[in-house]
Amino acid sequence: MRFFLLSSRILGFCRWVGVAAWVCATLSVHAQSVNTAAEFRVKAAFIYNFAKYVEWPVVDTKEFHVCSAGRDDLGGALFALDRRSAQGREIRIKHNLALDQLKDCQIVFVSERDNKLLNLVVRQFANAPVLIVSDNPQAVDVGAHITLASAEDRVEFDVNLPMLQRANLKASSQMLKLARNTKPAKL
Repeated sequence: MRFFLLSSRILGFCRWVGVAAWVCATLSVHAQSVNTAAEFRVKAAFIYNFAKYVEWPVVDTKEFHVCSAGRDDLGGALFALDRRSAQGREIRIKHNLALDQLKDCQIVFVSERDNKLLNLVVRQFANAPVLIVSDNPQAVDVGAHITLASAEDRVEFDVNLPMLQRANLKASSQMLKLARNTKPAKL
C-alpha cells in the first residue's frame, strides 16, 4: 500500500512538473512571438522612414510602392504603412511578388529567409532606382542598399553608399548619421 501511495505521489508530482514545463514553454514561445512582432513593427517603421529620407529620381506616379519579394512581409507589419504618405505620394504595399513584378517598386524588402532571392534581386536591380532593404546580416556585402540588423534589444541599419549611388538614390545626411555602419562611397 505504501508503495502505491508513493507511486501515485511521484506520478502526481511528475504530472505537475510536466504541466509546469508546458506552461513555461508556451510562455517562452509567446514571449518570442511578441518580441518578433515588435521587431517586425520596428523594421517596418525603419522602411517607412527610408521612404521619407531617400531621394529617388523624378517619378510621375501618384503612388509609392513598397514591396516584399518572396514570402515574408515582416509578419504583416508592412501593411501598417499602406495608404500612408511619403514624399507627397500614397504608399501602397505589395507582397509576395515575383522578380519580374518588382520593377515598379520604389522599395523592395527581401527577408533573411529568402536569401537566394536577395542575390537575384540585387543582380536584377543593381542599377535601377529601387531601394533594396533586407534583414539578412550580409545584405550590404552582397549589394543590397540597406541591412536592418537586430542587435540586442534594438534594430539598427547599415548602408551601402556605393550601391546607392549606382542606383541613382541619395540618402539624407540625417539618415546616414543614424546608420550603424556605412560602406564608404567610391569617389
